[in-house]
Amino acid sequence: MHDEKTLEQLLKVKDRISFFKDLNDEEIRFLIKDIVFKRFENNEIIFSQGENKDEYIYYIMKGFVNINLRDEFGIRKNVATVHHGSVIGEMKPILDEGRTAGCVAGTAGAVVIGFTIKHYASGIQSDAYAKFYRNMAYILAKKIKETNKRVR
Repeated sequence: MHDEKTLEQLLKVKDRISFFKDLNDEEIRFLIKDIVFKRFENNEIIFSQGENKDEYIYYIMKGFVNINLRDEFGIRKNVATVHHGSVIGEMKPILDEGRTAGCVAGTAGAVVIGFTIKHYASGIQSDAYAKFYRNMAYILAKKIKETNKRVR
């Protein structure tokens, strides 16, 4: 079940979220299973590496977020900083494993909208799933390309 007010906020910014490219409001309403609006303080944990408690994908509406990874000794290292307009946490629902990285608010008052997608159901709205997952594949491929550039 989702909060209609928060869903309306998401629909207002949908054109900035590449996951929703070519999806209309009705298709997004169909896809969204749950949605939350969260405000974080500086250094507050959004989610931790390995965490498996939810499947939210987050859109950063305000502020920035630090992405960190733990090494084999448990030491966390900041590997990236992502700013408003970015999406984080998209790997969890795809891999169906624990979070691949940790995310911590990098500024007081960071605001995110978190949403989950309904499990696939064939039928009249199957085009919505096709568009959403095509967009997700494109975003993940771009992230891999950018990471490869940084590693070289």
